[in-house]
Amino acid sequence: MNDHYNILIDKLDAFIRKYYKNQLIKGLLYSIALLGSFFLIIALLESFAWFSPPVRTVLFYSYLAGAVFILGRYVAVPLLKLNKAGKRISHELAAEIIGKHFSEVKDSLLNTLQLHKLAQASPAPDELILAGINQKAAQLRPLPFLSAIDLSKNKRYLPYALPPVIILLAILMLAPSSITEPGKRLIRYGETFAKPLPFTLHIENETLTAIQQEDFVLRVTVKGEEIPDQVYLVSEGSEFRMQQESKLEYSFTFKKLQKNQYFRFLAGGYQSSEYELLVLPRPTILNFNLELDYPSYTGIKPESVSNSGDIVIPQGTNVTWKFYTRDTRLINFRLGKQTRALQTDKNNVFTTKARLMNPVDYGVSVENEFMTGSDSMSFFINVIPDVYPVINVEEYRDTIYDNRLYFRGLIKDDYGFSRLEFRLSRKTGEGTNSAETSVTVPIDKQNVQQAFYHYFDLSTAGLVPGDEAEYYFQVWDNDGVNGSKSTRSHKMSFRIPSLQEIEEMVKKNQENVKSELEKSLDEARSIQKEIESLNKNLFDKKNLNYQEKKQIQDLLDRQKNLQKQVEQMKEQYEKSNQKESQYKDVNENILEKQQQLEKLFEEIMTDEMKKLFEELQQMMDNLDKNKLNEVMDKLKFSTEDLEKNLDRNLELFKQLEFDKKLTETIDKLKALAGEQKKLSEETGAADKKDSDQLGEEQKKISEKFDKIREDLKDLQEKNKSLEEPNNFSNPEGKQQEIQKDLDQSEESLGKKQMKQASGQQKDASDKMEKMGEMLSDMQQEMEEEALGEDIEALRIILENLVRTSFDQESVMDELSKLKRNDPKYAGIIEKQKAIKDNLLMIEDSLFALSKRQSMIESFVNREISAINDNINQAMEALHNRVVSTVLNKQQYTMTSVNNLALMLAESLKQMQQNMAMKSSGKSGKSCPMPGQGKPSMKSMRQMQEKLNQQMEAMKKSMQEGKGQEGKTGRSGMSEQLARMAAEQESLRKQLQEYRDQMQKEGRLSDKGLNKMIQDMERTETELVNKIINQETMRRQEEILTRLLESEKAEMQREQEERRESNEGRDIPRPDPASFFDSIGLPSRETELLRTIPPSFKNYYRNKVNEYFISIPGQVQ
Repeated sequence: MNDHYNILIDKLDAFIRKYYKNQLIKGLLYSIALLGSFFLIIALLESFAWFSPPVRTVLFYSYLAGAVFILGRYVAVPLLKLNKAGKRISHELAAEIIGKHFSEVKDSLLNTLQLHKLAQASPAPDELILAGINQKAAQLRPLPFLSAIDLSKNKRYLPYALPPVIILLAILMLAPSSITEPGKRLIRYGETFAKPLPFTLHIENETLTAIQQEDFVLRVTVKGEEIPDQVYLVSEGSEFRMQQESKLEYSFTFKKLQKNQYFRFLAGGYQSSEYELLVLPRPTILNFNLELDYPSYTGIKPESVSNSGDIVIPQGTNVTWKFYTRDTRLINFRLGKQTRALQTDKNNVFTTKARLMNPVDYGVSVENEFMTGSDSMSFFINVIPDVYPVINVEEYRDTIYDNRLYFRGLIKDDYGFSRLEFRLSRKTGEGTNSAETSVTVPIDKQNVQQAFYHYFDLSTAGLVPGDEAEYYFQVWDNDGVNGSKSTRSHKMSFRIPSLQEIEEMVKKNQENVKSELEKSLDEARSIQKEIESLNKNLFDKKNLNYQEKKQIQDLLDRQKNLQKQVEQMKEQYEKSNQKESQYKDVNENILEKQQQLEKLFEEIMTDEMKKLFEELQQMMDNLDKNKLNEVMDKLKFSTEDLEKNLDRNLELFKQLEFDKKLTETIDKLKALAGEQKKLSEETGAADKKDSDQLGEEQKKISEKFDKIREDLKDLQEKNKSLEEPNNFSNPEGKQQEIQKDLDQSEESLGKKQMKQASGQQKDASDKMEKMGEMLSDMQQEMEEEALGEDIEALRIILENLVRTSFDQESVMDELSKLKRNDPKYAGIIEKQKAIKDNLLMIEDSLFALSKRQSMIESFVNREISAINDNINQAMEALHNRVVSTVLNKQQYTMTSVNNLALMLAESLKQMQQNMAMKSSGKSGKSCPMPGQGKPSMKSMRQMQEKLNQQMEAMKKSMQEGKGQEGKTGRSGMSEQLARMAAEQESLRKQLQEYRDQMQKEGRLSDKGLNKMIQDMERTETELVNKIINQETMRRQEEILTRLLESEKAEMQREQEERRESNEGRDIPRPDPASFFDSIGLPSRETELLRTIPPSFKNYYRNKVNEYFISIPGQVQ
């Protein structure tokens, strides 16, 4: 049974294969018909239309897609199923197809298949079913199933397939290009094919190659019978009208080409084929850096400059070039005349370096395998060598000590300094030069422009009169490449005047001072006369008119001008003395007298007098008749004081001029004697051939002696000009003897008589020494004689003062007991007038003495003026019978007299001590005068302690009632109180002087001094008023306590000063910058503004420097 069924199945499989073979044949015919037709249509369309690449691309891929679909659907699928690949028709479907073809079969074949499927599904197949299957299979076995498919029926599809094939073959035979050309264009759908034109476009460029980033000009020529009106270039989908150069020539410029360009032409409705413009890679420098490593001494940090080849750098800078490139194989780097081939690293970076010492140009060119010498660049590096430093200096001299030099300067450099020195050399009067000495001046070495200040005292340089100093500044820069370079300032010089020039200068200054003194004195006398005249004219007037007020104002103005003249004269005298002591050694005795006279000049216009002038000016603003007498009295007294001071100073100045001239003449005579003695020795040992030279030296000595003789004559004249001339006589005889020896020695030297000349010179030298000793003895005798006379005169004046004080006290006691209408009142007036006359006589004597003796302080004359003022007011009050005012003024008169007596007693004591020292041969060391130097706190404390004890004793005496009926009586007590008041006043003035001196030295730290001075003044007032109570004594104890504290503080200061001196403390040097500030020249502020950071670039440094130099008043 199975065999029949299997045979049946095999026959069905054969049927299925034939079925798919039939499908394949039919599909092939369909495919040929469809694909052939489509190809013919597309090819014909392309042959006529010449589609663009996009359209051809669409057609190509559309045809390809259609072909794949048709072949797949009608050929590939049947072929696969024929080979049993994929899903084929089933046996049941095949049975249905066979059943429809064979009527006798109908459903028998299908039923057989179904029964067999049922039998297989049953676990125990029924024999009956199996028998039925076998029977059916046997019945169907003879039937030819394959005949159900007739392959010949496919001929009916040939009419569809043959026409396209025939047409294609015909075209290929008759006009093959009509098919092949469109087919070729369709296959190369991406290319542009030019439609055959009625004209030709010829590219004139030899090659279609261009350089990257450059322009390319495409040139085209049109040829043919038909010429288009315009030609267009199509590139990257855009049309560009070509530039018509002529009728047949066109051009188009491709700008800055970066990549290959594809293009074609359009003209007259026709389109050319596509061309390619090949762009070659250009070797390019994208950017470059210069790394600058500056020399370390410049202080400039390394920096990098990008894309800037032209630079300015300091000499010695290390420069590293880095070039960042693209498409570059080699860089040709030219530095000056040297060329280097630079190779790249993996990152297309080329590097080279060099240390530049001179300005240089350099060039860069790049190349690759396509081109050489491309992208060339040329630059210039300006190498600035380190410039020499610049120095400018201004010199200023102290207005008083002109050998104290102050310098202000400006130094400039490009990068800094190594040092600055002040250098000095000395040139003697004989013309020889000393070696240079140098002093380092501190500077900020990093600051490229700065001001400097320097101070130098030429007195420390060992210069003597006649020498000349040359000095300058020298500055070195910090050049670390070529070594430090230096620049000198201009040379400056200072010449010390010779002794003769110094004498002439001093003489001229003395004459000027004396002339100014005389003029001032004449002016003071003239003002005094006008005051007296004006007083007489205004005495009876009730009101003042404008003219009279103006006369008073004019007098005040003249006094002011006189005050200014006195101040100028004082300054001139001080400067003259300072100049003289600056260049020569002044005799100590003369120096002391100069200092005394300087002090007197300072006291011509006292603070009280200046204050009085200010008060007078204020009173003039609201002047009326009631105040007129007060104004005129004050004006009169102030003018009298000024006149006396000027008169006294003039006479003392003349005396000092004489003393100084005599001392200098004696010194010059002694020095000349030494020179003559030395020349005598040289002459005795010299040969005759040296006689001419010795004669010249002898002639110089003779000329010097002539000058001394002139000085002696001048001394004689100066002595005569004194109000009380000195006992001076000019030794004419001695001078003639010396002159004779000098003349003979010159004559002997002229005759070459050496021994005789030497002897004559020796005689002249001895006589000069004797003459000098004679003049010195004469000077000492004159001083001792004058001092003795002055001491005697002062003693007599002092006795008269004491007697006058007692007389005044007696008159006071007598007046205090009288009544206003007492007949004895007239006698009191006569006695007071006698006291006044006596005081006037004392005043005249004392003033005459003060004009001879500088030891008498100027305040003595002021005390005299106070006495006159008080006694005149007492006389006026006496006439008006105002007893209380009289007693008050008499008390003040007596107090002033006592004060004056105390001052004169102190002066007398000092003069006596000086006399004793002169007698013992120590005249050159006279004691300092009262008020000279700084008072000692210890001595003041001792005097205050002694005064307190005296006041305590007086207080007890007054309490016990012994002040009136005791052994001293009333007048004795008044005298003691007046003496105590005078002593307290003297102490107060010493303390004031001590305070002023400490304040001047800048060391006043004890603020209690002012309180002590005020307390002392209160004590003076109470003593004058005969008051000593418990409050007075308590105040005196406080004064003593404070004096003790001040004494301890003074001792501590002295110990510290000695300790600092022992430690070798340097003398403080003046601050030159402060000096320039004091004279109104800018210093520190501008120096701070000038500070220029080293990090500034040269351009900005120069700009800042130019700004500072342009500032007015700066050192340039």
